[in-house]
Amino acid sequence: MAHLVKKDTSQCDRIRAVVLDALDRKILAALQENGRMPLSAIAERAGVAPATVHERLAKLRAAGVVRGFEVNVDPHALGYTVTALVHVRVDLAAGLDKTVNELAAIPEVEEVHLITGEYDLVVKVRARDTVHLQELLLTRLHKVPGFVRSATEVCLTSPLERHGPLVKPD
Repeated sequence: MAHLVKKDTSQCDRIRAVVLDALDRKILAALQENGRMPLSAIAERAGVAPATVHERLAKLRAAGVVRGFEVNVDPHALGYTVTALVHVRVDLAAGLDKTVNELAAIPEVEEVHLITGEYDLVVKVRARDTVHLQELLLTRLHKVPGFVRSATEVCLTSPLERHGPLVKPD
């Protein structure tokens, strides 16, 4: 199975950020509150016609502001009670993209971030328990091509997990 790794945009690309008007912010705020909110309810909140919301949402998707609509599954409900942040040093000669793609193929890997400092990546993983975490670290993560060494932090609790910046209506 091929895994697509999202490339982050460079600082130059960030200058071209989409400018949101008040209506865009109202639509996005409503969807962040409830991603399944009907367009008619969003339109009523925003004081516009549903067709206007549909058109704006299509433009926001085309501009890459809205990447998709996903189900937000509670990992604890599925038995994944341990969250860990694994700081990874990578042999860059082995190819960073290859390492990231291999990490992306591991189902327990939730996020991978390229970072500055002593380590190259921080990898957010979910495990059922500490025995599962140990197995994940020793038999899978450490065998990823380019993996040099790691340091792992186990999260005691996660009081805030947000998926993207919160858009506030005016």
